[in-house]
Amino acid sequence: MPALPRRLLAVLLISASASAAAAETAGGCVAEVEAERASIARAQDVQRTRELSNDLQLDRALCQGRLDLLDARFALADRFEACRRDGVAFPEKAARAMTEASDELTDLKAAWIRTCGPHMKD
Repeated sequence: MPALPRRLLAVLLISASASAAAAETAGGCVAEVEAERASIARAQDVQRTRELSNDLQLDRALCQGRLDLLDARFALADRFEACRRDGVAFPEKAARAMTEASDELTDLKAAWIRTCGPHMKD
């Protein structure tokens, strides 16, 4: 009889540690996505400042900056979707913002090509 309670205790401990690990992973995923969103927002502010200081005249360097930001936003959208596929629940506001941003990315890429494509040819 003593073996049964030990096995039950072992199963409960393993289950509890797996649940704790999943919760830690979910919290880490949300924190990573939020930190990256903030980082991209800061980089966008810097990009806007650079463009304003150049009288909104795009050149190769400014277009590269726009492309780098766009690539970062695509990577963030991929990370967000990977977290959601793993069952991570995001706060409603963050999930809505990320979903809307993901929907816009294809249009933003097409706009970048139209606007910056000629500047990138050398």
